[in-house]
Order: sequence, then C-alpha cells, then structure tokens
Amino acid sequence: MNRESAHLRAIGWALSGACLYTLVFASARFIGPQSSPIQIVFMSYLISAVMVAAVAVFRLRGTGPLRTQVPGVHLARAVASVLAQLCLISAPLFIAYEDATAIGLTDSVVTMLLAVVLLKERAGLLQWVAAATCLLGAVVVARADAAASGFGAPEIGLALAAGGAVFAGVELFFIKILSERDDPITIILIVNLLGALLMLGPAMWVWEPITGRDFLWLMLIGPLLLAEEYCWIKALRGARAMVVVPFGYASIPFAAAVGAVVFHEHLGGQEIAGAALVVIGGIALARLSTQKAA
Repeated sequence: MNRESAHLRAIGWALSGACLYTLVFASARFIGPQSSPIQIVFMSYLISAVMVAAVAVFRLRGTGPLRTQVPGVHLARAVASVLAQLCLISAPLFIAYEDATAIGLTDSVVTMLLAVVLLKERAGLLQWVAAATCLLGAVVVARADAAASGFGAPEIGLALAAGGAVFAGVELFFIKILSERDDPITIILIVNLLGALLMLGPAMWVWEPITGRDFLWLMLIGPLLLAEEYCWIKALRGARAMVVVPFGYASIPFAAAVGAVVFHEHLGGQEIAGAALVVIGGIALARLSTQKAA
C-alpha cells in the first residue's frame, strides 16, 4: 500500500471516529428524558468495561492489564473522564447540540495549557494564536446561543459544555502521561472499570427502567465509545498525527447535520462563524503541536 492510499484510509478512520463522537454525545437527546445523563454515563462505562475485560482475558489470559505503577494518575484520569462525559452529554439538553459540540471541542486548548504549566513544554507564538482563535470561536458560539435564548437554561448548557471541554482537556493531559507508562489496553480497561465504580452509587440513586428503542440505544453507547476509540487507534497507526488529528473537527459539521435532520435545529450566521473559528484554531493547534513533537 502506497503512502497516499494509507493516508486516505487513515483519514477515513478519523472521520468515522468523529462521526461516532457525535452520536455518543447526542445520547441523552436520543434516549429521552426518562433516563438521566448519570444513568447513561454509568451504562457506557459498565458495558465498555465488560467488553474490554473479556478481550483482555481472552487475549492475555491474566490480570496483567490491571497492573500499573501509576494508579493515582489512572484515578485522576477516570474522575476527569466521568465529569467530562456528564457535562458533554448533559449540555445538549439545554442548548443546540451543534453548539455544545463546538464548545466541547476546545478541549485541546486546555490540554496545551496544562502541558505548558505542568510539564514545562514550550508553546510558540503561532500555537498561542491558534489556541486564542479556538477559544474566540467558542465565545462567539456561546454569545450567539445566550442572545438567542435569553437567560435560564441556556446558561446551564453553556456552562456544562465549557466544563466538559475543561475536563476533557484534563483527561487528554492524563492520557498523554499514561501513554508513556502503560499499555493501551491497560489504560482503556482501568478507566472504564473506575468510571463504572465511580458512577455506580449515583446511577442507582436516579435509576429509571428503560424499555424498547431507548433500551437498545442505551446498550449501544458502550460499544460506540469503544468503536470510536478503535477508529482513532487505526487512524493514528495509519498516518502521522498531524495528518489525521485535524479531521476530528469534522464532529462539528456532523453535529450540525444531526441537529438539523434529527432535532430540527438550525445554525445562525453567528454560530456558523464561531464554529468555523473553533475548527480553524483547533486544526492549526493540532498541526503545530504535532509538527513540534515530530
């Protein structure tokens, strides 16, 4: 397979991952009000943990994937992951789904800031400009949403989307640390086990029976999350990060399509401009960061 063909395949995997991302974080809207985001997040971790554990036992035949020298980092990553999922899945209940997606995708800026402050990594002027552009886009989207909807629930949605971006960025920072110390299957298995344990009590407290189509969708969330992760692994193995990472921002047009077709939402000019700034800034930041790391 030549390089061009390999890159096209890798881009295809990245686009698939971006599409799956939009479906996972629309789950609360798909399932409906009878199931809380807490219940949805718990089930996603539980089902994913069972699936990954089965693969680990079958392939590795032992408890090796649970052994780690940095359990504290895994716990911190799991807490950040749980909070990120809760925020990002809840946000579309209060604001337009595509707006929540655009704001949530500013997580790369948080990761960059943490790397600069805590890992003493250096960021060039262009990286700071790209990060500022990405954040400016999120502010434009937020102001458009607040202006269009007034006070009340939209402010909750905007706060949840921004919180989700912060926690997702923190999680990416911890993944960066863990990727240098543990095997990928260890990282995936531990976060899902810890996530399920952390959410068990809250989920039992708010649990509501779900049947029919909503139950089937709830059962699909875990596999969809694992499929998304698998797509990104395949994408990153098939091409350099600077080639495929920017295609993650395809989540925004995918979210706009889902919002228009499924939820009958439509973007205004200000939302489109803000989302475009998030995409431009995010892609530039991803490319500059991976070029510097290469």
